[in-house]
Amino acid sequence: MEREWYVRFAACRVPYPIVALVEQYGILSVADLPTNAESKKRYQAALSLEHLPSQLLVPTDPEFPQQLLHIPRPIYGLYYVGDPSLLRHPLISIIGSRTPSPSHKERLSFLRPFFNSPFVTVSGGAYGIDSLVHRLSLKYDQPTIAVMATGLDSLYPKQHEALFNRIAQAGLLLSEYPPETPIQKFQFLERNRIIAGLSSALVIVEAALKSGTMNTAGHALDQGKDVYCLPSCPTEKMFCGTNQLIAEGAIPLLNPEEVSKSILMDVDKWESRLL
Repeated sequence: MEREWYVRFAACRVPYPIVALVEQYGILSVADLPTNAESKKRYQAALSLEHLPSQLLVPTDPEFPQQLLHIPRPIYGLYYVGDPSLLRHPLISIIGSRTPSPSHKERLSFLRPFFNSPFVTVSGGAYGIDSLVHRLSLKYDQPTIAVMATGLDSLYPKQHEALFNRIAQAGLLLSEYPPETPIQKFQFLERNRIIAGLSSALVIVEAALKSGTMNTAGHALDQGKDVYCLPSCPTEKMFCGTNQLIAEGAIPLLNPEEVSKSILMDVDKWESRLL
């Protein structure tokens, strides 16, 4: 399918199953679409779209992360600000609680091997561990990618505006949502599948049992990714999520240097599955 059609469909958020039909059979009439009225409306809007957005990555672009086409609820369009070539580097997703534990500095310091080239860190730009991951990357002159749950014209949280500006200059901001998309709660859970999907492995610093971090872990497991968790005291509720994941089969992260080497080896293995 030609690039223009991916751009049109992504700009109007046409569901991927319809895009897959067009890839297989070519442009279809609205009446022929086996879908609901809302999806047909989006498809019609895409066909008649006058102004195509720029700075939108689609599958025909060399920088587009093809692995996102092979996850549950695939992604075929990503808006960006910054350097999209970073998506070709080895990526490591690192996330954690929005309300970090008192020991969070020591825990992040323990993960120092991940804050080195050739890795590019991926996180969600949120309060707490996510923003600290981005800040540490920038401190060590390491590129970082923030996957946003809003359009890139209305970044959230607003208190991180200066951080997001730094990421845009030295890293990459990504979003599946077009500009002027209203902010809704479900988008923060939706974007988690992208954080999980970009990397071959997910590292969790700390997480409560019920949290967005656990939602991201679920996406990673559904996608067949390795999930690494820092084990912690089982009586502390801010670690109950990570301990539970370890009990269910996640990998205890005891030696970051060795794990970083293993993840770098797995990058090629994971990408080979897409061939």
